[in-house]
Amino acid sequence: MQLAANARHVVASDLPRAIESAKRIAPHREIVVSPLLRETMLDVPRLPTRMPAVAWEVLAHLVWGYRVLRGMDTTNADRARAIETANWLAGLVADGSTAVVVTHGVFRRQVSIQLLARGWASTGRIGGYDNWSTWGFAHDTSS
Repeated sequence: MQLAANARHVVASDLPRAIESAKRIAPHREIVVSPLLRETMLDVPRLPTRMPAVAWEVLAHLVWGYRVLRGMDTTNADRARAIETANWLAGLVADGSTAVVVTHGVFRRQVSIQLLARGWASTGRIGGYDNWSTWGFAHDTSS
């Protein structure tokens, strides 16, 4: 909340949970909403069985983890969207300002890959992929 209070930009995915989270961490602030920040959809495995929704969620994340290890965790369309998002965010803070970005774990990973490829540095992670986790990035604008 302190970072959001001091950030020039607060941006969020256009999905309701991201917008509500942004409002919660930055009350009384303008929030820029963008579909660029939408979550990447995980494939739900096709199995001939019935399971509780939580079991399907766990299974989908296990399959995603396997695909990450194999380097096949995203589609070309999602990769292109991550590139576009990284370019947009870099432009947003090109003046040296700070942005707080409220997005989703799977897509956040793709954007982080693109930021790192552009010379950004990770400033740390808190909470991994948990709800309310944070990943920080910085770019040296003096060069």
